[in-house]
Amino acid sequence: MTEAQKLQIKASEQRSRLNELAAVESLTDEQRSELDSLTGEYQDTERRWRAAALAEGEPEVETRQTEPTDAEHRERVELRGRASFGAYLAAALAGRTPAGAESEYSAACRVGPGEVPLDLFEADRPTEHRADATTPAPSTGTGATLGAIHPYVFAQSVAPRLGIGMPSVGSGSYSEATITTAATAAARAKGGVQESTALALTPVTATPRRISARLSIAAEDVALVGNASFESSLRQNAQMALSDEYDEQCIAGNGTSPNVEGLIKQLTDPTDPTAVADFDAYLKAFSDQIDGLWASMLSEVAIVANVDAYKLSATKFRDVGTNNGHRGDTSFADYARTHTGGWWTNKRMPATASNIARGIVHRKGRAGLTTAVHPTWGSLSIDDVYTDSASATRHFTLHVLVGSKVLITQPSAYGLVEFKVA
Repeated sequence: MTEAQKLQIKASEQRSRLNELAAVESLTDEQRSELDSLTGEYQDTERRWRAAALAEGEPEVETRQTEPTDAEHRERVELRGRASFGAYLAAALAGRTPAGAESEYSAACRVGPGEVPLDLFEADRPTEHRADATTPAPSTGTGATLGAIHPYVFAQSVAPRLGIGMPSVGSGSYSEATITTAATAAARAKGGVQESTALALTPVTATPRRISARLSIAAEDVALVGNASFESSLRQNAQMALSDEYDEQCIAGNGTSPNVEGLIKQLTDPTDPTAVADFDAYLKAFSDQIDGLWASMLSEVAIVANVDAYKLSATKFRDVGTNNGHRGDTSFADYARTHTGGWWTNKRMPATASNIARGIVHRKGRAGLTTAVHPTWGSLSIDDVYTDSASATRHFTLHVLVGSKVLITQPSAYGLVEFKVA
């Protein structure tokens, strides 16, 4: 286990004990002392865990989806390590189905001929160390050496940090159901009867919608397909192009076909603030989210805001205007990093409109419960053999089928906040 994983388990154990103590109506002196001590220890563990996760280069463990580790899954991961995106493209160029590891991998992922398993693009593929490739000599001047192909840089994904799962589902629409009316309980006198009440299940359903990316390769480039550096660059760029648009749709999609109905579209729009946000306004945005159910303390509230809101928070200090202009040594951005469940920004958040910047609230005090999912139908297609055959160019259009909306299974785990930034 990594240090971050050990700290995550420790934090979970401490949180469970804190919940037990919080449920006690009348605390003893011993329990009260334990509660005070454990609260400080839990906050310290959270800080150490975040530092370890950053140092180890891992995403936050709480929001990662854990895959089963049965024999079938391990075999699929092993095949994924041997499968090559370039081999899939080379097979498509030749008008045949892939053979070898790619054929076995397709069968393991249950995808049809001419399709690339979406699972091929998972982040746990082995790190690839590639040798430099040499370009042909130009018609004038001397030859040139091609260095490593540098990637196009996209923003990091927001969805996993907000606890949005991405299950791969079978054919047909996909639904999730949540119990929205619970059973009732009450104290009764001796012999008294407790009548049962009907529980209510509320389903949410998504139908497939498509996000696509496109590659075009000329016949002159066919010899390069399967080249180590070329293959990894194609795979990375195709992955990130789809991921970038997926995340945009998942977070801010307006729901008008063909767009996905994203998370923000489904959350209640708060009243616009009238004053430019200061330290106290930022702190109140967090403290107002504590509901005792999904967040019982400040460290269980996370907010991802747009860039303007975050930049402003880095300039807001608690002590502005006091002590002869001394502004303290802690901005709200620094304060939030150590005292909250997360305060960060991402370029995919909607731009500021009329000086109002938005943030998405994630109350994450109930670890292990699914709060939102966005289903995928798990395959990428390769097509378009003939369109530009006259110019010896082949187009590869990659499709990922995702749900028409993000299915929020626990609406109380999310919210919207707004900050006036100018």
